Amino acid sequence: MSRCLAVAAVIIWFILLSPYPTTAFIASVTAALTLPIYRWLRARMSKTAAIIFFSVGMVICVATPIAIVLIMVIPQALEGARRLGEWWQAGHAIPPAISYYAGEAHRIFVENVPNAMEYLDKLENDFNAVVNAVAKNILSRGLNLAGDTMGMVWALFLFVVFTCLIVVYAPSIRKAVLQMLPEHEDMVERFVGVLHNASRSVFISIVFVPIIQGTLTGLGLRFLNVPDPAFWGLLAVFSAVIPLAGTALVWLPIAVYLWATQSLGEALMLVTWGGIVVAGSDNLLRPYFLKTGIEVSMVVLLLSIVCSLGVFGAVGIIAGPVMVAVARQAMVESDVLSRRRNGV
Repeated sequence: MSRCLAVAAVIIWFILLSPYPTTAFIASVTAALTLPIYRWLRARMSKTAAIIFFSVGMVICVATPIAIVLIMVIPQALEGARRLGEWWQAGHAIPPAISYYAGEAHRIFVENVPNAMEYLDKLENDFNAVVNAVAKNILSRGLNLAGDTMGMVWALFLFVVFTCLIVVYAPSIRKAVLQMLPEHEDMVERFVGVLHNASRSVFISIVFVPIIQGTLTGLGLRFLNVPDPAFWGLLAVFSAVIPLAGTALVWLPIAVYLWATQSLGEALMLVTWGGIVVAGSDNLLRPYFLKTGIEVSMVVLLLSIVCSLGVFGAVGIIAGPVMVAVARQAMVESDVLSRRRNGV
């Protein structure tokens, strides 16, 4: 009877949370990561005080990056958009150095490739179509800004609430799981440990390492007096999770621009900073943190991220490695149970 009631409780919660699968998943991963913090607070104060301190800490962790974006990045993004509009209205002139090399490349391509002009015309038409589609998309999103903002606020609110509920009721959740899986307490504990380790390594390698890379990119651009370094640093944070290319998608075009408009020395300084310091921090930190929490090869981890991005969207960056870690532990536990059943 107790097992049936536990299953019923799980089904009810699944139905209630089914409209918010992404938020519930991220909250579960975050709860597995922050549960030791709540237990540390609970051991030193009353339950009510521990819940208050933990909830306030979660709100601060969520609100701080949003405040940084609103204060530092958005004004620079608006200023950059204004300058881009002025450049476009002025005829979008290309710096002489870039214009010269682009002209040479165009000449060589036309002279050596059959039907080159047809390819170039098609490429120009495709490019214009993409630009128009992007502009329409930005306009439509801008018109729905209020609704998107309220949806984001609601999602963040649910994320904080779900995380706090899972952390506070972790003992009850554990009891319900043990009711459904009697005589397997050791296996449940191992799964919890795997989920905690995977969550920690994913958050550090997928979230904090890109933040470090974006900060280093912004500092390098600030040193070279590139306009809007905070904005470009934020773009570097998002591009850092892209396999192979990473932050080079941001600092490499800027280096080309510096070479064309200012000096080759500044361009080489930025390439050196981006290639050694920014990319080096990724090559050193990300594999280390991922391998410490998930015992699979880097190839499997990268493949899990790419595949889960296609299935779950942006949340796949976190979901892929965590699901791989849980799947690997399930295979290990299956092997253990099979050996016990066979008396090995």
